[in-house]
Amino acid sequence: MTPTGIAGLYDNLRKRIAIYDLSACADISLRLSSGSNEIEFYRLVFWGYALVNEAARIPLEFLMSLPPLRASNSLRQETSQLRTFLSHNLDKNDKRDRRTRAFVHRWFMDACGYGEPMDDSHYGDCYAYLTKRLQDALEGAIEACALFDDAEDGSRLLTALRDRISVAWPAHRFDRVLSVCASRLGNPDIDLRAFRARRLDGWRRVLSEAREQVREQALERRIEADLLTAIGETLPPRVRDNLERIAASPAATAAALLVLGEARRVGAMSLPQIIELVGSQSLAR
Repeated sequence: MTPTGIAGLYDNLRKRIAIYDLSACADISLRLSSGSNEIEFYRLVFWGYALVNEAARIPLEFLMSLPPLRASNSLRQETSQLRTFLSHNLDKNDKRDRRTRAFVHRWFMDACGYGEPMDDSHYGDCYAYLTKRLQDALEGAIEACALFDDAEDGSRLLTALRDRISVAWPAHRFDRVLSVCASRLGNPDIDLRAFRARRLDGWRRVLSEAREQVREQALERRIEADLLTAIGETLPPRVRDNLERIAASPAATAAALLVLGEARRVGAMSLPQIIELVGSQSLAR
């Protein structure tokens, strides 16, 4: 069956579901493959994403920042956005998805002269364009490796790259620290995996900037701060008002610390409950 036939079957399914007044079948923003160039372009995007964002993320980004390229790693954003566009069902009402569409639209304009490829020749142009981008990045990185043999700067550059690799934790390695911090703060039913995904770059920066002996402590402080911010955004307005009033009063702040000590000693209260207790009792004093 052709791609058009598959799309037609789904359209028929949507119509059948609509008979029962159900809106369970959403629009699909992804395009079905229509030719060999399109298939090769899709494969190249997924391969390029794996290269730039996973397999060689740290060394490639580091080497691309050196001569001869001296480039910001825009290739990482390109492959990420293209992969999202080609493999996810984008919601036209979602701001993030609209930004992805706009970015990819501009990329396609540069690659093939159209906001979105419409035929096999356009996909051939996109394939050639992305191939050249990946080729330039890899050739520049290979050339930059010669700097590691430089008598003056080679040792320093190697040490810098090793340091980056040592703190480039895979995403799952943050889960233990995140789980500990969330439990310590009462675990406010946050989706920890989604929470982690949105903050990985910031947490990795904390690891890279902290001294080796205190990296985990610095990471814990950052994660706790991010959790507290997220919890604060979900607190009832009355509780947020109490916190603002406590912060504005030195006496109330001192009283709050005393109440907080009592609440933490109880040990069975969530952070929102502790904040509620601290706010009500300290302001009453």
